[in-house]
Amino acid sequence: MIQLKKISINQLICLVVLNQVGVSVLSIPYKMSQISGYDSWMSLIIGGIIAQIGILVVYQLGKNYPDRSIQQYIFSITGKPIGMIINLLFAAYCAESCLMVVVSYSDVINRWLLFETPWFVLIGLMTLIAGYIASSTLRSISTITQSIMLMFFVCFVIIFISGFGNGDIRHFLPIGTHGIAPILKGSIPAFWAYAGYELLLYVFPYVKCKKKKNILVAMSVANGLTTLFYVFIAFIVTYNFSEKQLNLIPEPMIFILRKFRWPVVQSLDILFITIWLSVTLVTAYIYLFLSARYLAFIGSKEIRNHSLLVWSIAILCFVAGIFFTQRQWIPKFSEYHNISTAIMIMGVPTVLLLISFVKEKVAN
Repeated sequence: MIQLKKISINQLICLVVLNQVGVSVLSIPYKMSQISGYDSWMSLIIGGIIAQIGILVVYQLGKNYPDRSIQQYIFSITGKPIGMIINLLFAAYCAESCLMVVVSYSDVINRWLLFETPWFVLIGLMTLIAGYIASSTLRSISTITQSIMLMFFVCFVIIFISGFGNGDIRHFLPIGTHGIAPILKGSIPAFWAYAGYELLLYVFPYVKCKKKKNILVAMSVANGLTTLFYVFIAFIVTYNFSEKQLNLIPEPMIFILRKFRWPVVQSLDILFITIWLSVTLVTAYIYLFLSARYLAFIGSKEIRNHSLLVWSIAILCFVAGIFFTQRQWIPKFSEYHNISTAIMIMGVPTVLLLISFVKEKVAN
C-alpha cells in the first residue's frame, strides 16, 4: 500500500508552502513588473487571493467526499470513462509540472554555477533524486519535506540579510501609479506562482485532524505564508532595482545576492542557489508522486506498483528534459504550462464542484 499512515496538519502546511515556492522565487517580480511595474507586489497579493479561492473550491470538493481522494471520487461525479480521462490529464499535468521545475532550475544552475556541466547530467541528477523520494509513501515524503523546511528558513535569512542596503524606498511611490488595470492583469502571472495547493485534491482524506475545517485553516495558513514570502521578495527586489532594470533581469534575486558582500561567505548567490536546490526538489518530487497516483487510476483497476509508475514517469521527464538544451524553448514551454495550470488547478476543480452540486440537488 502506498498510503500507510496519515499526515499531520503541520506536515500539510510544509507540503503546500514548499510545493508553491519552487523556482518562482528567483524570477519574482520580473514577469509582473513588465505589466504592473513597481505595483507588482499588489499583483502578488491579488494572485494569492485567487489561489485562496481555488483552495476553497478544492476543499469543498474534498469535504463532499471526505474518505476518498479525487482519483476515486471523480468516477462518482463524471462516470468511469470521463473519470479515467481526467485522471490521465491530471497525471500528464503533474508530470509536466515536474518537468517544468527540473528544466527551469537546471537552466538556472547551468547559467549561474555549472557552466561546463553537460545538460543531461543536471537533468539526470535532479530527476534521479526526485524519483527516489517520490517512490516513497506520502508519510515519508511529508517527513522529508518537513525537514527541508529548515533549508527554506536558511534561505529566508540569506535573503533578509542581503536585501537591504543601497536601494531606494522611493521606488514604491506613488503607490498605484500604473492604475488598477495593469495590477489586475499582473495578478494572472502572479497566480501561476501559487500553483501547488491542488495537492489537497489527493491528500485530503489522508490528513489527520479532529475537524475537517482544520484542513481549510491549514491550507489558508500555508497560502498566506507563501503570499507574505512572495510579497517580501517583491519588496526587496523593487527596493533594489528600477523598473527598467527589472524588465531586463530574469532572476533579480540572484543579482542582489551576487552584489552583496558578506565577510563570512564569499559568494552568497552560490550558497543560496545550492541550498534552494533542496527546496526546488520538493516541488519536483511532489508532482512526480502525484502524477504516479493519478496514473494508477486510469485503468479498470488501481495499479499497485507505485515505484514502477514513478520511475516510468521520471524516465519520460528525463528524456523530454534533454531536448531543452536550446534555452529559447523553455519560455515557450513555460507559456504552455501556465495555460494548462490555470485549466487544471482552477478550471477542472470548479467544473467538478458544479457538477457535484447539481447531481446532489437532483438527487434530493
